Amino acid sequence: MPDKKSITIKIRVDAQTHAEMQSRADRYTDGNLSAFVRCATLKYEEQPMADRDNPRMIALIKSAIKLIERTGTNTNQVAKHINEQQKMNPYSLRAADLLPFGQFCEGTDKIRQMLTYLYNIIITGK
Repeated sequence: MPDKKSITIKIRVDAQTHAEMQSRADRYTDGNLSAFVRCATLKYEEQPMADRDNPRMIALIKSAIKLIERTGTNTNQVAKHINEQQKMNPYSLRAADLLPFGQFCEGTDKIRQMLTYLYNIIITGK
């Protein structure tokens, strides 16, 4: 005698997703949506795209986020300084005022390398 099914799981879907699920349930499990969902989830054996417990990937994501935040903050500070300077003297912009933006190129290159590496980890699943 099988165990009594006493646990209810609720999921929220839009009308289009529900119609597609019901259509497939009609086709594969004689319209029994519960049986279809059980079958679809219990027999699913695809490998995940990336290991969620990969400490190297998590550390790299955190480092990339910090570097992005730092670069954004520094960029905003330089832009604010230039804007304040322009309020006092609208024609005082010099090439030297734009020099700090050049310092961020190294940071943005590191960010690009980190994100490329993360992308490759996720795509290959390693």
